[in-house]
Amino acid sequence: MKSPRDAPRILQPVVELRGDGATFAYSVRAPRSKGVIPPSSYKDGGFLTLADCLSDVARAMGGDFKRIYVRLDGHCVGERDIVELRLESEKVAAELKTECDALDALRKPSAEASARKKTGSVTAG
Repeated sequence: MKSPRDAPRILQPVVELRGDGATFAYSVRAPRSKGVIPPSSYKDGGFLTLADCLSDVARAMGGDFKRIYVRLDGHCVGERDIVELRLESEKVAAELKTECDALDALRKPSAEASARKKTGSVTAG
């Protein structure tokens, strides 16, 4: 019987998408285990839209992988099928942007919470 150490390691590619001024760029990595972040194995940029960028990711990945983890502007925004990036890039781009915007909103403290922090809470004593 084979031990888990003898099992083949499956690479799970990660694409880092980012706005780069007025264009979009990406880099792809293939971490082998948690906590180990290898350097990018492929980079490209200068895409006018996020959908164009996603289409190029799909072409670059070819038929080597079925799925890819996606990060957009520093946020983990899920895992997608490569074929989905190629065939429905506009739809996927819109969904990823919506997810990223929601995550951005969670990171920003509300104006009310910021005001309370600046003035401190006052209690009657």
